[in-house]
Order: sequence, then structure tokens, then C-alpha cells
Amino acid sequence: MTKILLVEDIPDNASLIKRAIKAKGFDFVWAQNAADGLKMALEEVPDLILLDLGLPDADGQTLSTWIREEKTLWDIPIIVMTAWPEKMAQQTVEAYQLDGYLGKPFDLKEFWETIDSFIEK
Repeated sequence: MTKILLVEDIPDNASLIKRAIKAKGFDFVWAQNAADGLKMALEEVPDLILLDLGLPDADGQTLSTWIREEKTLWDIPIIVMTAWPEKMAQQTVEAYQLDGYLGKPFDLKEFWETIDSFIEK
């Protein structure tokens, strides 16, 4: 079964994303900070990571670097989810060689189009 890890520090945002992911029948794993995000990524080895850039302990860019340093996690797509201005978020995606970007608040149709493009059917 497809497993998606969300690294997001705001519980209301996590709850909304969890409902969307569970409605599709996917497994959902949530971490509220970068340290837990790395730990859960290593333990759960998700199919996709949704990553907020503004985390309380380390920013999303740092976490993405930690994830990419782990050989077992190299191939996992990382999609940034942030309220940052789109141009700034896109530059971050490119600079850190991440896989995609979704703005907050997100449109559910765009959310699934982006996620589906990375999940093997």
C-alpha cells in the first residue's frame, strides 16, 4: 500500500492532509519536526514525502539534505508544501533538487495531480 509521510508542524494542516490521503486509501505517517521526520522516513520508508519548509527545529531544506544523504531514501520523491511565495518555493525546489511544490492553502485537485504524478499506479 502507498505510504505518504507528511512533515508539518501545524496540527490543523496535518489533519486536513491526513483526511485527503486516507480518503484515497493510502497510509499516512506524520512528523511534527525535522528530527522526527528523518527518523520516521528511515523507519517507515515512505513512497512519497510531503515537506513543509518552516519547521520548528530545522528548516525543510536542511531536512531534505539529511534525507538525500541516506542511501535507503535516495529515490523517494520529496514535494514541498509551503505558504512561501511561489517563486521562492520553486527556487528552493530547484536549489535542493526536490521533486515538486504545492502552495498553501492547496487546491485538492492540484494536490492529487501532483501526488499522482509521483505514485506508481
